Amino acid sequence: MIPIHSHSSQRKSLARRLRFRMLEDLRLRQGHRSRGNSQNGPKRLSAGTLRPSSRLVSSGKSLRLVLFLLLVSTPVPATAKTDFVQCGAHVKELAKNNSLPPEDIYTGPVKGPLGQAQNNENPALLLTFAACEKHCGSAPAFYKWEKASDTVTTWVLPLVGLVLQAPFESNNPRQTMFLVFRWVGSPIASMMYILWNMRVTRKCAIMVDRSIGVNERPRQASSFAALRDSLYLLSVMNQYELNICPRLPEHRIEAILRIGLFDSRPEIQRIRGRVAARIRRERCRGTVQILASLGWFLVAMAISIHRAFGDLGKNTTAHNLALGLLVCWLPVLIAATAVDRNPMDAHHVRTKLNRYLREIAVTEHIPGAFPGVAEPNIFGEFAGQGRIRWHHGAAHSMLRTLEAMPEMGRGWLEIYANTNWLTRNTYSPLLRFDSSQGLQMIASFLIVCSSSIGAFIVSYFTPTVGLGCRSGGYTIFGINAFGCLLMEMSAWVFLHPGKGRRVAQWVLRLCEFGNFCWLVYIIMAQTFGIYSSCRCMSSMWGGGTGYVNFESVQYFKSYGIERSWFLGTSITCVVSGIGILYVVEQWCTQSFLWTQDWDSAMNGLQQMRRWKRATAGPRWVFALVAACIVKAGCWVRSIFRREGLGGS
Repeated sequence: MIPIHSHSSQRKSLARRLRFRMLEDLRLRQGHRSRGNSQNGPKRLSAGTLRPSSRLVSSGKSLRLVLFLLLVSTPVPATAKTDFVQCGAHVKELAKNNSLPPEDIYTGPVKGPLGQAQNNENPALLLTFAACEKHCGSAPAFYKWEKASDTVTTWVLPLVGLVLQAPFESNNPRQTMFLVFRWVGSPIASMMYILWNMRVTRKCAIMVDRSIGVNERPRQASSFAALRDSLYLLSVMNQYELNICPRLPEHRIEAILRIGLFDSRPEIQRIRGRVAARIRRERCRGTVQILASLGWFLVAMAISIHRAFGDLGKNTTAHNLALGLLVCWLPVLIAATAVDRNPMDAHHVRTKLNRYLREIAVTEHIPGAFPGVAEPNIFGEFAGQGRIRWHHGAAHSMLRTLEAMPEMGRGWLEIYANTNWLTRNTYSPLLRFDSSQGLQMIASFLIVCSSSIGAFIVSYFTPTVGLGCRSGGYTIFGINAFGCLLMEMSAWVFLHPGKGRRVAQWVLRLCEFGNFCWLVYIIMAQTFGIYSSCRCMSSMWGGGTGYVNFESVQYFKSYGIERSWFLGTSITCVVSGIGILYVVEQWCTQSFLWTQDWDSAMNGLQQMRRWKRATAGPRWVFALVAACIVKAGCWVRSIFRREGLGGS
């Protein structure tokens, strides 16, 4: 490899030759002009006379060409990026020869492994921030492609592969753009809505499973099959907005939904089964591709962990590990969308559902249910996978009513086999917030927060220890994501549907776009070496002391830096691993609900029951913890309610 100073000397010699050539051309042109003026005009050259070389190209073009070459060649030595490895070797050589000025050496307080190293016989050389810029330059030392491609192949490509497996809507680029900004810029809120929908489908699957005995295998033409169709349609309807307005009041919509979903008359069951079969056929597949992308990301994470903790890495491998930890919430979110899966054509499915309910409500069984509305559309925009903010689905009220019915233990369907058990004249509001949904909010917050905390710990405690560009950038991303969640929940609580919500939505879109751009900048900065500068290497954020070291990762490992790496990696991997396992478990235990083939669905139901029997102990523990959290929340709300009544 040719050293950098040899390249700079070659460029300088080239620049000198070009300047000399330009001066020679100028002298020649001046000589021609002086001879022409002395003889009262230029002489015509004969055919055999050679033309001077300066006349082959016009003077203006020649001058512009030379100036362009000068601009290309001469500034290169002035703006060349210094390699920090070579700069560190040069500085250490100066210190060894006692040629390094004393004011360039940092002598202040030092945290972390370097602080321990300063107490030894051979302390590490620490350079002040000003001395670093003096010796190494202030511009970032951008990585060469050999180094940048390591991050590209390890993290960027797996991340792009994961995002491309997300359930986007075709032929809707505007909605797709807003959806990417929402998922990436506000991951806590997005995951919260997805986990809510997963909870609804989980309840539907549990109600279907508990409707018959443990060892029963029902036939396809049975009341169990009708219930399976009803609750599957309910989970699909939960993914759409409700068009509640003065002409379509809430209690009338609830009445028609009850009859359309749970009426036991044969003609309605036949139409309902046909609609459920069509929607099952149109459900998006793509689970294998999602699992393949998820596996690619997990392999990349394993490789990054091995390189960071093995003997192969440098400081950049630890920072690459931190980058992977920062986005560990993304595979959980993408895997969760596979459970909360959308139809291939959401608008076509909405048309089918509206036509089915309109046929039942208007023409046959509830005449005059919607006065003044010729063709009512109960369902509006598709809201699955967190697409729509402040979404209230239709399933929660129905499931609460179903759970409140007496004798709802194992085999409850036999008790209510010959009754229209959910079409009676009872009313529970559809747009009702369930306090237990706070568990999904806490879970999504923990998944995203653990990713930011793990990345922060790895980068913060990697010397130079302190808050720098990397750890500070991870903190900003986490705070922005939590801020988007707080703003969205505040708008849900304090703003009514209308102009206020529309303004809040555009404000949230701007915040999500800003956080999306910030995450993209973090990835690009880590990939191409924008963070490789004296300012970012000296951890000067938050009032840091500002010093730079040039030691290798093996030097830091001898002072136990791996403990902090292990802590950050463990926090992120444990929480994200639990999230991925939970999503996969929910897919396996709910898949019988939307499986089209009857025999495959019943085999899945039996496997799900065996799995639940094998994991009864951990399930009981988690259920107890969740119940305690819900009771604590109810207790806190009751205390605040009493204080509010006492104060009034």
